[in-house]
Amino acid sequence: MARKLQNCWRITPLVMLAVASMAMTGCAGGPGRQVAAASGCTATPASDCPPANTGVDTGSVTGSVHGLGVISTAPEVMAAQARRDAAAEEIEKARATARPDASFVASLGGATERNEAYSGQNSGGAYSYALSVDIPLYQGGRPQAAMEAAHADLRAAEHLTVDRRISTTYELALSLLRIRQQRELIATLDRQRSMLSSLRSELRAELAAGQASRVDVDDTDRQIARIDVLRETARLATADASRSTDRLGVSGTAPLPDISGLGLGESQQALIDLALRNNPRIGESAARVDAAAARITEAKGEMLPTVSARLQAIGEDSELPSVDRNHGGRAEVRLSMPFNLNGATSATVRQRSDEKRAALFDSDAARRGVAAAVRSAFERRLQARRMLTLSQAELRSAKSMLSGVRAERKVGERSTFDEIRAIENLTAAETNLNSAKYELQAAEYTLAAETGMIDRLFSNPAGPAAVAAK
Repeated sequence: MARKLQNCWRITPLVMLAVASMAMTGCAGGPGRQVAAASGCTATPASDCPPANTGVDTGSVTGSVHGLGVISTAPEVMAAQARRDAAAEEIEKARATARPDASFVASLGGATERNEAYSGQNSGGAYSYALSVDIPLYQGGRPQAAMEAAHADLRAAEHLTVDRRISTTYELALSLLRIRQQRELIATLDRQRSMLSSLRSELRAELAAGQASRVDVDDTDRQIARIDVLRETARLATADASRSTDRLGVSGTAPLPDISGLGLGESQQALIDLALRNNPRIGESAARVDAAAARITEAKGEMLPTVSARLQAIGEDSELPSVDRNHGGRAEVRLSMPFNLNGATSATVRQRSDEKRAALFDSDAARRGVAAAVRSAFERRLQARRMLTLSQAELRSAKSMLSGVRAERKVGERSTFDEIRAIENLTAAETNLNSAKYELQAAEYTLAAETGMIDRLFSNPAGPAAVAAK
């Protein structure tokens, strides 16, 4: 029974270390944002933004995170900007339908005729022209509705552009955080390996003197081999986390601004209110509702009469004797009255109404999603702080225990097995502390993204100092 308990004691710390390493790898991707985060499109006035500090390392890096260039040149951001520009042209197209238009048509050719009365055939040139000016007088409100829809689509595209920029920034931030976490894990494992290597050297000397057993040396070698495996696992996680940094051309060692410079605050409701004002998903969904409402008005306008005026100058001539010259002008007012006998227009109105209803549901879902994301990140931050405090206490205890075990082993009161376990416990404590730091920073970046503040922190070339100056 004593041997079984000893085996359990030998295995448990290893299992804890492996689980901690896997947990760090699994959670390194951060909390999945339900949607692309936060926003600066509807920028909150400076009075709503807490002042930021300037204690930030803004060292020179490849593709500096602090500069707007890295984010603004990302393919997804540039694609969103192109769609925004395309949406702006829809406004001009809608305005054009309410403006007068002109057209000119001319033809030049030849003609021939056979006149039976004179038993002869005549040929000659012929030409005609028509200059028309169309003036819309009343179109059932369709141009105005089309312009309202185009303006709403442009607002949605602008919010979407901000959303893409925020999402890219958030992705980059979590990537850098995860890389840093894995590198700190590797450093922790290296320290453990160094301590075990030193212990192994001592054991070889003790083994030669008959003061240690071969089992102690083998146990140390097994621990070193296990650490080598965990180090390679951490390197794999680092390579996986580097996809975003490599894609954006940012160095994996790029420094991140101190998120505390944004002063996110400790009130959950205040953070939710800030997110509901700033998050571009909410602005985009609200703009979609406005666009859908305008399209209903536009569809109803198809069932209203239209009135337009046309001014026209026309003329034609030919060298044939039987064709008279004709040059003149014409002015007319046109009335068009649709009857919708086939039901197509009324079906369009119903379709637009359903689209508006869907947009309203999407808007409600966006608001609920943002609020839920803020609550989740807020609770995650609280738990991470508790975890950080506990892991710091655990680390202090592990250091004290290792120091005590080493002192007692020198006088023969502790075995080599005890020192190996104490080194293992120290590594587990450092791993837990590393994980707690990552969780806390990831939660804060999530809050910054959902509230739209991360855009100001990362997209400003001067960093948080510029935010504070606004």
